[in-house]
Amino acid sequence: MQSSAHTPQPITPAEIKDMVRYRIQHGKILEIKKLPTLPDIAYRLLDLLSQDDPELSELEEIIRYDQAITAKVLSVANSAFFGVQKEIDTLHRAIITLGVREVGEIAFSICVVSVFRPVKSIDGFDVREFWLHSIGTGITARIIAQALDCAEEERFFTLGLLHDIGRLILLFVFPREFEEILENREKSGKSLLSEEKEYGLAHTWVGRWLLRRWGLPEAFAQVARFHHHPFYKGKFLFEPAVVKLADIVAHKMAIGNLPVGPQEDEEPLLKKLGLSEDLYQAILDHLTLIRDGMKEAWGHLF
Repeated sequence: MQSSAHTPQPITPAEIKDMVRYRIQHGKILEIKKLPTLPDIAYRLLDLLSQDDPELSELEEIIRYDQAITAKVLSVANSAFFGVQKEIDTLHRAIITLGVREVGEIAFSICVVSVFRPVKSIDGFDVREFWLHSIGTGITARIIAQALDCAEEERFFTLGLLHDIGRLILLFVFPREFEEILENREKSGKSLLSEEKEYGLAHTWVGRWLLRRWGLPEAFAQVARFHHHPFYKGKFLFEPAVVKLADIVAHKMAIGNLPVGPQEDEEPLLKKLGLSEDLYQAILDHLTLIRDGMKEAWGHLF
């Protein structure tokens, strides 16, 4: 049963003011009768992954009765990305081989992707490429967190996975407007976020709004809102900064072919995060080695 900690809360007057400040067409959002909702299994997975020492048996109990998720977990587990020597033919063996957190993250990503399956690509924005980029950003964020010796480094995968989720809501709710935004970006050469703001539909605000409606931990909403601006009003926001760097790297490595606009400079982030040039290059080299396997592992799920 879904825990009360994840119960979506009503929209507050302060949030509506935030939307108005950015000229977001909040009225249309509020009128939507049915927004994508996370299945109960996704909340159970998040609860499990938040534990210090999640149990194998508990993860297996969560997933085993969902045949679709189990089949997809096995498909990813047997991909070249993980390089297993012997075929993994059961969920139990997948968890033993890859680990509880790895399989839990794979299962959660499958849940999120399935929620948005009805959303279709439009000219200039391919949903499959969006998911490849989101997965790539999540994997890169986790690698950066490992390099920085962060606690709960695995959580950065999910933070990266969901960082741009507001763009799928734009595609779901405002397909015509989003198509015009994409056309304007193509003409202007500006960043996609700049064009969204000019149109009054910033994906950063919409993403934060959705993740709060889903009742996810505030860290997820903060990353969605500030991953483009980790140096916010003189404050340095660590988790958005890690995801921001991962986002830049994923674009640089062409993990997901998405419209981005001008290339961003990662140097201020590297300096603030304390990543040396050698360590950063090692991360890039590692991603070069695993990039094709990453695309092969997750590409068929979308």
